[in-house]
Amino acid sequence: MTTDKPSSGYYGPKAYDSERLPQQKRPAPGANPALPWFNQKADRKLPWGHTEDVAPQSYRTDYSPATLRGFEREPNNFANIDFHQRIDHERYRHATAALRTRILLFFNAFGNPVVIAFMMFPLALGFAGHLHIRPKSEPFGTTLLAFLPILATFLGPLIACNLIPTALFKLFPRQLIKPDKGPLWELNRRTGLVTVYHYDKNGTWGKTGQPEEESAPFYEFDAYTSNELIHGGGVVHTLYLAHRYRNILIPIGTLIGKTNPEECYALWDLFQNFMDTSRPLPDIPLWEEHRANDPITAEHDRRTNRPPRYWRDMDNDTWKQKNDEMALQVLRLNTPGRLDIMRNSWAHSPRRRRQRKASAE
Repeated sequence: MTTDKPSSGYYGPKAYDSERLPQQKRPAPGANPALPWFNQKADRKLPWGHTEDVAPQSYRTDYSPATLRGFEREPNNFANIDFHQRIDHERYRHATAALRTRILLFFNAFGNPVVIAFMMFPLALGFAGHLHIRPKSEPFGTTLLAFLPILATFLGPLIACNLIPTALFKLFPRQLIKPDKGPLWELNRRTGLVTVYHYDKNGTWGKTGQPEEESAPFYEFDAYTSNELIHGGGVVHTLYLAHRYRNILIPIGTLIGKTNPEECYALWDLFQNFMDTSRPLPDIPLWEEHRANDPITAEHDRRTNRPPRYWRDMDNDTWKQKNDEMALQVLRLNTPGRLDIMRNSWAHSPRRRRQRKASAE
């Protein structure tokens, strides 16, 4: 799915184009100061190119058509607060909320109805088993009253984790819903640069309030998946971007959490497709409202007669079918088996031949 770039010079000279990779120096073993530490965690370096039109599960569920229509109907009460997050046709800038907000959200996650329902299942089985073996002379009400303390012990803290943060957010929204000091990193499709922001109290940020920025072209980064053993003998994975020549490491996998490898592969494909100016923006609901602002994407949509509100006007049943199809496509990803297009861009650097010492006459 390619198209010619517009002649207006909209994209910068370092914009990523999978069909026109610049010549780069071949990475020497041990030359990158980030890799010796990183390779202790990483199990696999992922290849570049040959991507598929996929997105991780959270990008599909968090930005469903129904969710986007809800955003359009309800005004944002915090529109005047800069949360530093930017997702549009030019950039994907990642930022987190303030520490107090993240702490409350962490506890609120334990009170998720799914977690409560998961805990209710073994409790219900235990209660049913007790009913089966209880003496026939024992009334049902007595059995239920005896079981209530057990129910409160297991479910009480989870319900509190749901109710208390929710109540605090509603009572004190301005005090508790706060942005952090600034963005953490940014991928810019238009310039082709990846930028990391540093907040050093003893450096520029501590003196001026402005973070230090460290930038490099996207095509100079490589993606790695890591292994981590969890309780019960399971293994979870996350995704990192590591600069090939400098000590820059971005834990990009925090966007989807620790998950299976296929979700990491889908995230790597998603951001390659987002940064690739030889193709339109990824066609998922998240970027739909910005498609007309990107020249390559706008031209593609004009040629294919794509409706501007293809996703946002989609009914729930059709969306479920599309979501299920992409979920199956993600499970079938075999990213490690792909050919790496980036290897073709490495400049040839022949080894120096050892000169023979002139024999003594």
